[in-house]
Amino acid sequence: MLDIMIVDDDDADRKLLRRLLKSPQEDRSFREASSGKSALEHAGQHIDVIFLDYLLPGLTGLDLLERFVRTWPKAAIILMTGQGDEEVAKTAILQGASDYIPKSIMTSGALNRMMENGMKLSHMRWKLEEQRRELSLFSDTLVHDLRAPVRAIKFLSEQIQADFDSGHMEEVYKEFDMMKLSVIRMSELIESLACHVSLDGSSKWEHVPLDNLCERVSMALAREISDSGAQLTWNTRNLSTFCIAPEIAQMLQNLVANSIKYCGEGVPQIHIDVEQIEGGVKLSVSDNGVGIPEAFRETIFAPFKRLQQTESLPGSGLGLATCQKVARRHRGEIWCGESKDSGATIHVTLKAREQDTPQLTTACRSTS
Repeated sequence: MLDIMIVDDDDADRKLLRRLLKSPQEDRSFREASSGKSALEHAGQHIDVIFLDYLLPGLTGLDLLERFVRTWPKAAIILMTGQGDEEVAKTAILQGASDYIPKSIMTSGALNRMMENGMKLSHMRWKLEEQRRELSLFSDTLVHDLRAPVRAIKFLSEQIQADFDSGHMEEVYKEFDMMKLSVIRMSELIESLACHVSLDGSSKWEHVPLDNLCERVSMALAREISDSGAQLTWNTRNLSTFCIAPEIAQMLQNLVANSIKYCGEGVPQIHIDVEQIEGGVKLSVSDNGVGIPEAFRETIFAPFKRLQQTESLPGSGLGLATCQKVARRHRGEIWCGESKDSGATIHVTLKAREQDTPQLTTACRSTS
């Protein structure tokens, strides 16, 4: 099914376009709008191609282009006008239009070629923008989040040295196994990062038990948990989620690390709760720390945004922003819940499904 929207205030021109665009070989649906305002009422609906008239009541097609590109980032937008104008054509292309055509030369063949080429171009633009956003996300992650597994390895190496000197070889063997797992988890994260900095890279989507992800978090934050005496518990109800495992583990790691960092004077008590919801799962990370004032519950997810009372503590302010990007990548949301007595609860939904997520199940080529 090809979804086409025609935005033109002339009934006769809309009728002509429908006739030229109808195809016996392909199922096509048509939406019509006589103004930019009525066209934007279709926001949220899937559109493959938009034919946008240059002269419209109120705003011109050029005025609407930027808004249309934001609303339908994957759609091919073809600007139409009654007269050919090279300056209008050039401006339209620069503002995001896929192509431009004077109405006087419209034919079925020309329009179909424009649609085919325009959809390829718009998909390429969308993919490049997605890659740019992913590169930004994972470069932040590289700087901000690889520190925890490095600290875990450093902590375990110190424990191995101390237990070896004391002759506690059983503990040494256990700690070597833990270090090996930490190295594996860090390697997985690096592989995921490597996939996203390459335009043709891919990440491994898979069904992963939530217990496994919580265990990864406990391992990565072994040093922080030991130093603070934190009590980390979880109840996953044996649920799984379809995800890029290193990313979700990293997101949970950020949330748990924040709970430890902002514990206040008491011993951190942190609980990860998982429940089934329609279309996916919801993860809730609760603690008994200093809490988050209501006025900051939305702004804390902005990059580099930190609470005033925590500015003296180490941190870049990227952790929660990274969590938000990861949640959105998995078709989910993240928000701060209301505090009951003390502490904070962060809720995350994950709704990525195998049937609507690219099947990226092979590891990227090594970049080393």
